[in-house]
Amino acid sequence: MDFTDQTVQIGLGMAALIVLLLVVIIAMIASRRQHASDEQQVAKLRRKRVARYEDARRDYDRFRKKVETSNTLLIEFIHDLGDEFIGRDSAQQQIVFDEAFEAVASIRQANPRSKIVIVLHTLGGYARPAHMIALALRQHLKKAKAHNSRRDPHVIAYVPYVAMSGGAMIALAAEKVVMDPTASLGPIDTIYGSFPTETYRDLLDQKGPLATQDLLVMVAHEAEKYETYAKRIAREIVHPNHKAEDKDPDFLADYLSAGKLSHSEAISPEAADKLGMNVSTKIPADIYGLVDARIRMIHTRLEFEERNAANPDSPAGDSEGDDTEKSVERLIRESLRGGIRL
Repeated sequence: MDFTDQTVQIGLGMAALIVLLLVVIIAMIASRRQHASDEQQVAKLRRKRVARYEDARRDYDRFRKKVETSNTLLIEFIHDLGDEFIGRDSAQQQIVFDEAFEAVASIRQANPRSKIVIVLHTLGGYARPAHMIALALRQHLKKAKAHNSRRDPHVIAYVPYVAMSGGAMIALAAEKVVMDPTASLGPIDTIYGSFPTETYRDLLDQKGPLATQDLLVMVAHEAEKYETYAKRIAREIVHPNHKAEDKDPDFLADYLSAGKLSHSEAISPEAADKLGMNVSTKIPADIYGLVDARIRMIHTRLEFEERNAANPDSPAGDSEGDDTEKSVERLIRESLRGGIRL
């Protein structure tokens, strides 16, 4: 190999090394720019989410004042339907006794001439609290002066999104149910020990009591007794307005509480109408505004609290905060790259 060829090879090697260094430098610059851009977007999103909470809280208060007038009592069951174990912004995650006691007390103290608006956004909860609320609504209607319950209902249930199980039970106690065209109700059968009574009955029919564990047999017997009670309650709470003209007055209560449907089966407004329910799909804009504002409050509360804790003097600031705050930043950063959905 002559000196000229060796020089060319050395030159090519040096050129390749320089190109590689340039690529590394450009990549580092791009990475820093991307990191800075991500930091800016993280800060912007966090400021926006904190602002959304404050805005949502103002919207919620405004819509609540518009819905709850001097002659109208507003009772809402707007739950945190997220997957966390603790509801955000003091929102319940299901119908519970404390919420029922408060609702029943409000209904009991209401003027007999007052109209009641029930707003539902829930997947249900414990059976007995839902029974209590539904029965309280029926008692209120018994005290109300004579009126045309179809043309001028005194108790209306609004379902913008979903009211399953116990939520559907409360809705059925109202004289009229108003649903969004995409909203759904659900069966009101009781889940006993994680399964409906029908499941235990089928198991015993297939295997026989002697081939079934003693505990399951005993649970099945208790479930049968509770189903009898649940059917009686269903007949008591379902308002007479919810019945098809060509069917028995108790058809709807028996059908929805019998356990023949999947407990998570969605009942659309069209299906509800065919079942005989007094249902419509004209929800006032103020009801949508109320529910959507409350949902925004629930979804943005965590960031709002963390930002206040990290920067009490500047809620929209940009300090590092604690481990939970860093976790939120990580989730937002991942969401920017399409990794998760907030």
